[in-house]
Amino acid sequence: MMKKKELGDFQTPHELAALIIGLLQKKDFKPDTVIEPTCGKGSILLEAHRAFSPSKTLGIEIQKGYADSINQNGVEILNKDFFLAMDDIRDFVSASESILFVGNPPWVTNSELSAMGSENLPSKSNFDKIRGIEAITGKSNFDISEYIIKILIDNFFCRKSIYAFLCKISVAKKIMSRLWKNDFKYKSAEIYPIDSKKYFGAAVDSCLFCLDCTEKKANSELVVFESAEKPTKKRTSGIFKNVYFEDLAKKSALKIFGKSQFVWRNGVKHDCAKVMELTATSAGLKNGYNELIDIEDALVFPYLKSSDLVKEKSDTEKRILVTQKFISEPTDYIRKLYPKTWKYLTDHTKDFEKRKSIIYKNKCAYSIFSVGDYTFKPYKIAISGLYKSLNFKLISPISKKTVLVDDTCNFISFDTSEKAEFVFDLLKTEEAINYLNARISWESKRPIKTEILNSIDFEALAKIKNKEDSFHYLFSDLKSDTLLF
Repeated sequence: MMKKKELGDFQTPHELAALIIGLLQKKDFKPDTVIEPTCGKGSILLEAHRAFSPSKTLGIEIQKGYADSINQNGVEILNKDFFLAMDDIRDFVSASESILFVGNPPWVTNSELSAMGSENLPSKSNFDKIRGIEAITGKSNFDISEYIIKILIDNFFCRKSIYAFLCKISVAKKIMSRLWKNDFKYKSAEIYPIDSKKYFGAAVDSCLFCLDCTEKKANSELVVFESAEKPTKKRTSGIFKNVYFEDLAKKSALKIFGKSQFVWRNGVKHDCAKVMELTATSAGLKNGYNELIDIEDALVFPYLKSSDLVKEKSDTEKRILVTQKFISEPTDYIRKLYPKTWKYLTDHTKDFEKRKSIIYKNKCAYSIFSVGDYTFKPYKIAISGLYKSLNFKLISPISKKTVLVDDTCNFISFDTSEKAEFVFDLLKTEEAINYLNARISWESKRPIKTEILNSIDFEALAKIKNKEDSFHYLFSDLKSDTLLF
């Protein structure tokens, strides 16, 4: 029997099912057919059937126990895997029928299912045509609910149809982003946030996502409401001049949109914290196993993590062991130059062998990722990608050694404190803060992304603040001083 987690099994309570169907009833739409692709125990499906009295109702459910438990006149249940049921759905509806696709698809990602060894997966593909390195480092990961909704839209958008699903807010926005890129035509798109802690006991930013395709017209907006319980309009997100704004009311912030003169990157990735992350104590360096270790100092650097960047005073006791100065650098130099460090690494070889990420496949022993000349420049501006605040941190060397940050942080680096301080001051301006707040999706698991940070045109920002001359003076050697796109 499949595990609850494997199926992303969050059964919808009747209270929530009634609430979301009530919202849908307020639309000027009476479906001929209601279909739920993963109906579970049927709370949403049966509520929709009672509310709309459609000519036909179909629920698809992979778990036989759930499928057998639904007994309602006029409701047809198909005990089948959704990924094998598309032909059944096509046979169930005719071209002239209006369709309501509704439900609560699994809240689990493809990578989580793969890690569990699940067979309940869609066919392997590069879901969003992600370029190689981004796919390898995680951007190709997607929610199963996202895939299910996408497949339904792709197959039935030409019909008079509405798609109304409970899902993560981030899933709804990713779906809309894909549709906008393809100039998809629709009547309206809406997000009604729900209290997932109340209804599911899950700490997830989730919503009722409703895409109305009953009319096909040019549209690039997504209306966000206060909540499902309080359906008053909060803001409108969408595309303006080919740029996504979380709040279109702040689109005037576009004046500093462009390409950053400094490349924002993620910090060091190693996936071996107990060995690579150290703590400086009065007795010496200790690793994650609380072992007191004796290694050369040359490859050990001060280290900050996301949690350190949001503190008023950062922890300066953290250290990281860095085995490479650039990606794919051979690590056998450590054996000759730093024998104690080499012994320490070889003593923990099994820890490195447990790393599952494909980025380490066929790489030299003890390799790391996301490292280059930029990593070792002495001055940095960094910000946590995880926390929901614009808390930039100016970082200077500690004990004459450059400070490194982990892979949950975003940073730019400089060779002088003067340059770092100048850019840091620009990032604290009202114009920069307004721009970032207008574009960042704060509901995301990792809201602050390098993609958005790299769209700040610092030269334009300096000009607005009457600091253009200082910018040109400090960065006259910009092309040689930075690694541009």
